[in-house]
Amino acid sequence: MNSKKQGSGLLLVFIIVTALSIGIYSVSKLVQTEFRLNKKAAVYNEAKQAAESLIQSSMADLKFRFDNQTVFLPDALSPSQTPLYISDEFASIYNAEDSNSHLVIPSVKKYSSTSQFGSQDTEIIGGQVPPGEWKYIDPREPGNEFDELAGTRVFQRNIEMVSKATVDRPNVGNSTVYARQYLQVRDAPLFAYAIFYNLPMEIAPGARMDVYGNVHSNNDVWLQSSSSLNFHSRMSIAGDMYHGRHEDSGKGTSTGAVRIRNGSDNLVNMKEDGSWPSDSKEDHSGTWLQSTDSNFTDISTQIWDGNVQTADHGVLPQNPVGVSDYIEDTNSQTSAKESYNSAYQIIQPILKSADLAVPDQASDPEGYASALTLNEVEQQKYSYKAGLTIHVEADGSLKYTTYKRDGSGNLNYNSSGNAKKRTLTPTEDVATYEPFVETNDTLVSGLHDKRQAADLNIIELDVGKLADLVHANDSDNWGGGYNQQPERWWNGVVYVDFPQENSTSNRDDNVNPATSGWGLKLVNGETIPNPNFAQSSDSTYGTSIATNQMMYVEGNYNADGIIGGDSPTQPDNSDFADQGQEAPAALIADSITFLSNNWNDENSTKSMSNRTATNTEISAAILTGLVPSGESGSDSYSGGVENFPRFLESWRGKTISIRGSMVALFESEVGTRGWGHSDVYNPPNRAWGFHEKFAEGYLPPGTANTRRYRGIDFQLISESEYESHISRIKSYF
Repeated sequence: MNSKKQGSGLLLVFIIVTALSIGIYSVSKLVQTEFRLNKKAAVYNEAKQAAESLIQSSMADLKFRFDNQTVFLPDALSPSQTPLYISDEFASIYNAEDSNSHLVIPSVKKYSSTSQFGSQDTEIIGGQVPPGEWKYIDPREPGNEFDELAGTRVFQRNIEMVSKATVDRPNVGNSTVYARQYLQVRDAPLFAYAIFYNLPMEIAPGARMDVYGNVHSNNDVWLQSSSSLNFHSRMSIAGDMYHGRHEDSGKGTSTGAVRIRNGSDNLVNMKEDGSWPSDSKEDHSGTWLQSTDSNFTDISTQIWDGNVQTADHGVLPQNPVGVSDYIEDTNSQTSAKESYNSAYQIIQPILKSADLAVPDQASDPEGYASALTLNEVEQQKYSYKAGLTIHVEADGSLKYTTYKRDGSGNLNYNSSGNAKKRTLTPTEDVATYEPFVETNDTLVSGLHDKRQAADLNIIELDVGKLADLVHANDSDNWGGGYNQQPERWWNGVVYVDFPQENSTSNRDDNVNPATSGWGLKLVNGETIPNPNFAQSSDSTYGTSIATNQMMYVEGNYNADGIIGGDSPTQPDNSDFADQGQEAPAALIADSITFLSNNWNDENSTKSMSNRTATNTEISAAILTGLVPSGESGSDSYSGGVENFPRFLESWRGKTISIRGSMVALFESEVGTRGWGHSDVYNPPNRAWGFHEKFAEGYLPPGTANTRRYRGIDFQLISESEYESHISRIKSYF
């Protein structure tokens, strides 16, 4: 019996041991399989990450190119031009000893022929650069609610990129991943906004102020009001949003309502006053919502439905192509101007070709990059774009010219490096020199600017006479030659070129202001040039007048002056294609001062009681500068948006209607005396609005664009899809 029991026990042990062995073996095989699968997954994930990184690297490369170029040919990314490529920096990251990478770095990183497409284990290929199209970003469409450009019309291009990445890991295997994405390049006109500030924005009106149209700031924003301040559209801020005053303004804080429209078209106060959604009120009862609040992003989204977005939401600065970010002078301990005011170049005269020479990239990479930027800014200048240039000499004599251009519209230069010109000789005095002359305390000629406390020599431009001569389209009115006929040179941009302080700029931002003691005054401007021949051939409507000097605009401009029931957003005549009717217009200068229909130069030296305004109407975009808070001392207010246009009269009880777009792009470099001096002006009633035709794409000639980027439609694709895409891309090139 015992031997049988022992035999049964041994059999049981054998069965248990066998079962355990089988279990251990199975677990071991499972672990090995899982280990092997994990390694293969790691190989796949590394290839996937590399394919994505290749596209991201190429997007950064394209952004740099687009930041420094305005014109791209459809085949710009072809192997015969400047294709996308695997950079040495990218390769070195994956080749580094401590990277633990097994990415296959190709022997050919930059293709010189389409026959090489698909030949390498790892590659990046760019598609055709499309011509692009204008598109309205409708905030009501799903997905656009939080787009910072929602509510604006943008010029949009989608550039295709396809990538392939192969990882080969010894003893594990290899994996190839294919990816595709578009870089969306969006250009938004500077005049797409009711208010656009490149500098810190301050708004602090005394009387009620309503803003119709989108508002954008590349900097911090301070909002307050004595009565009420109401924004009826969207606000995007590439900085922070505060209630109250800029710390250098030296002014007190007011507690009037600051309301912004939400998604239901209700105006919601910046201060919790019972109008906020119930779940947003916690810990904010009776307080102002600011970017400094820890839950600002969530609450601002809840109460305004995405109509307010700041840097906390991802909003970035929008600069004209080639223009660097503005840097504010925050050192109040010195009197030196330490700001970086690069956008000012957009109103400066053109440079000689020698100043635009591009050095060798390999030997001088920093100089190469700077030259690219300088060249790009050059083409953004109104002086470069101008069809008509009026040159002001130091003695006040005037010369009218138009630049000679190549087939692409670029300037031609002579052997001395000067832009080639064609002389124009108008039969009437379109512009006249009015030197400052005062006899026995009576002003005979010129103008005195009370804000600047300066006596000014004036170049007076008769806009009505200019319109008549351009509309006639008769070469005899401009010199008699074939190429002097207006339709041969008119493009809607007029630039008045004043002498500069220095022969060349000695500043890092390349700013070289015009000589002080001068000004440009526009008169007789109810009808601006808007010739039929430009509309039929180039679809150019209206006129932009720019200068590197201070500008003064006397009387109604591009408007009939009948303010009564007029809308601050709708033109007097919507059919502005008719010659002589209201058309898109822009005024661009170091500073802009509006003078009423009642202005008289003779009274400019007298007290304000002798300078009383009458109702005046302006239909034009304004691109100009200001004197920031703190620029002229720690307690100096910029004047805010409410005082952005300058005045020199008592406007008490009178109205100035301005229909257009207000752009504060730079610091004033000539009109540098700050706001707030006595005996300068009393503020007007403000009927200011965004010109609705600008939103439809009818923009003043020469309007500069800002540029933004975003990656869209990323997807992993199959090998067959990849081959199909590169086959199609080959057909483009």
